Amino acid sequence: MDGPAMTSAMAGLSAAPILSARISIQVVLPPSATADDKRVAPLEVPMSSPSAWLSAGVGLLLAVSALLTPDSRPEVKTARTAPDRASDGPVKTSALRIDLSKAMNVNLPATSRDFEAASFGTPDGKSGWVLRLPGGRPIATPAYADGMLFVGGGYGSHEFYALDSETGRVIWKIQTGDDGPTAAVVADGMVAFNTESCTLVVVEERRGRVIWQEWLGDPLMSQPAIDKGVLFMAHPAATGRPEKPLEFHPRPASPRGSHRLLAAELSTGRHIWEQEISGDVITAPVVSGGTVYFTTFNGTSYALDAGDGSVVWVKANAATSAPVIANGQLYETRKTLAGKETVEGLARVDTKDGNARDRELIAKSKAEYLNQGSGGGVALSSVAVHALDSSVGFSAAPSSAKLAEANDAVGVNSVVGAWAFQGSRAAVSKGQILNAQGNYINSVRAADGRQTWQAEVVGLPGTAGGQVFSPPAVGRDYLYLASADGHLVSVRQSNGGIGFSYALKAPMAFQPVLAKGNVYAGTSDGRLICLKTGNQDADGWYAWGGNAQHNKIQ
Repeated sequence: MDGPAMTSAMAGLSAAPILSARISIQVVLPPSATADDKRVAPLEVPMSSPSAWLSAGVGLLLAVSALLTPDSRPEVKTARTAPDRASDGPVKTSALRIDLSKAMNVNLPATSRDFEAASFGTPDGKSGWVLRLPGGRPIATPAYADGMLFVGGGYGSHEFYALDSETGRVIWKIQTGDDGPTAAVVADGMVAFNTESCTLVVVEERRGRVIWQEWLGDPLMSQPAIDKGVLFMAHPAATGRPEKPLEFHPRPASPRGSHRLLAAELSTGRHIWEQEISGDVITAPVVSGGTVYFTTFNGTSYALDAGDGSVVWVKANAATSAPVIANGQLYETRKTLAGKETVEGLARVDTKDGNARDRELIAKSKAEYLNQGSGGGVALSSVAVHALDSSVGFSAAPSSAKLAEANDAVGVNSVVGAWAFQGSRAAVSKGQILNAQGNYINSVRAADGRQTWQAEVVGLPGTAGGQVFSPPAVGRDYLYLASADGHLVSVRQSNGGIGFSYALKAPMAFQPVLAKGNVYAGTSDGRLICLKTGNQDADGWYAWGGNAQHNKIQ
């Protein structure tokens, strides 16, 4: 979609704060259900409609409501598991509580002008600033490098910025040819990002000069990864664009698949290989040890050789998040059934063959946010989704998005919903698997799959919905989590204890980043928040997933 067309389609729209609905989630304790035996089938639940929310756009009303667009596709089986390796089974009811009703209220200052950072303080003596970007649109995770933040102007915007990380001052700005900049990654003095409609862009870190860009197809719902001078990016297959020469021609991973994973030289854009895959990638490819791992929106997990694109393994296993890889194991969340209830849990997977190591999913909990039409737990109402997608020219999602499959697998049935979906993606630190899942935060021992602690998040309004928190950013000793209800919380990794808990009243859908003692988070209403913690624990998590490979292990 070209720039003028987008500008016309977007005229007059300014997206407002996007609220999500929430429901209390209980731990499921099935007596004998195993991951081997489960098929994933859509479970429809009645959804209610909370009160409306008035848009900051020109008279546009964004009502908070449920997403109900049933679609169907063939059932997906979970991957084969190893019968001789058992997990600790279903988790016990959590004794730990994180009560968000007791969070400290922090009144963020009203910002009268775009790009003018306004300072704030917290009741316990911390400080920070908030910066308003034009348009009031959902802001993805920023990236940090060399004292600068790199952030897009939000879904539907045509701007990408470099900011001073201490003050919020704009260092450079570029205008993109089409809309919807994703989260960026930084490596070798270059910044890479893509726009939702349609283009992969690589620019100089210091000046913002475009090094190269390539139109890849519409829509692009994930973000790139970089490893050892190679950029990896998913895109639709049927684009009509001219084919470029490839160095390698691997055997198809998913013959006649709707999408491709591209490996290109970061500095020049030269194509190295392309691989056929079954759908767009959830959030981003993940690179570790010379292998590219990723999950597609139909619940299929892939491992490809990063050098030539050849298949290591492919598993249709009902995965619901991007994986994380450490010490020869892959960790991902998966969806299954417990009776008639949809549940989600963690799986430990052997990176060599893709087989699960445990009979059952670990740390299972009820997951209505993954049901068809639920939105996948993303903080977007049905009317907000329609308004945002319409603003970029999607009165209905294109067939290339394959949203019927995404709806069945993770409850997402919109382009903006897929753009923002991160699921219950885990992180690994000090031998623990850590994730935010529904209204629980889990810690599981990576070596044997036994749960070390679980904290239940309470104190939220009793409304229908999904995920409480984004995937955590990981410091040395604490997790840092942002919520769609406007909370910013730190949790001790060792025992689930609270470090700080702030109610900012600024909805946040994306994972924060951590740099030099500061926590940075984008809001769903077009603001960038910097919280100065005064603690160097908040450092080293410089992009979504922690680094350019999206696989930071602490």
